[in-house]
Amino acid sequence: MINTLTTTHLCGDVLGLALRQLIDAPCVTRILVADGPHTGPRKWGRAVDTPSVKAVVDRLASDKIVYQYTDDCEYPGEKCNRVLQNVSEDCQWILRVDSDEVYHEDALARLAAWLPTAEYGRYSIKTVDPINDFYHHFVMPDRKPSLYRWFAGARCNAGYEGHQWVLHPKQKLRPGGRWGGFGRVPDDVCELYHLNAFRSHARARRMPDGTVEYHGGGNVWQCKIEPLARERIPRSVLQLGRATL
Repeated sequence: MINTLTTTHLCGDVLGLALRQLIDAPCVTRILVADGPHTGPRKWGRAVDTPSVKAVVDRLASDKIVYQYTDDCEYPGEKCNRVLQNVSEDCQWILRVDSDEVYHEDALARLAAWLPTAEYGRYSIKTVDPINDFYHHFVMPDRKPSLYRWFAGARCNAGYEGHQWVLHPKQKLRPGGRWGGFGRVPDDVCELYHLNAFRSHARARRMPDGTVEYHGGGNVWQCKIEPLARERIPRSVLQLGRATL
């Protein structure tokens, strides 16, 4: 009933962590992977040539995954719109999953159980942002616009370079708020484990006083570092068997 949508390019170092959790989740019936460069002016993140995204997908060898490579799109949303033509017949929700976002297996199960009660058609999800090792995180008010009720014909804004919102006029909007109609998935239902701090150290800077200064979305946060309980760490991350990326 959930299809996931991931836009990727040169991110094979972390993509497998995200996809393994989705493959194992019974509520996820299809995993859409839109791979390839986009030619627009904005570039960000860390590029990793090896392993390639295609190599990661081939190694996982899951019938759930629909992989599509394009190299003629100016913006990520264009890639998304092409692969969205492959949603499964049972799709009710689209979960946007960046290549460095890993969902806990228990959180996915809780999310599936919660969805029948969902009032709105768009939702943001709380992030957990690890720093230095898997067992500590910096605390910040970070949420990602990630979950969309699926209606045939839903599209991403092809000219937008940030998060690829999957929008349709039939989605019921939450009144007001900075997210323009997005509700909030309750934090105790679902959160995502965000590996961006590992991959883009320029955005998460350790300060002399032991805090973290994080730059993102045009904002700057001063964040405390706190221990992260082992049970909040996704299984695919723990199975790496090492403390840092």
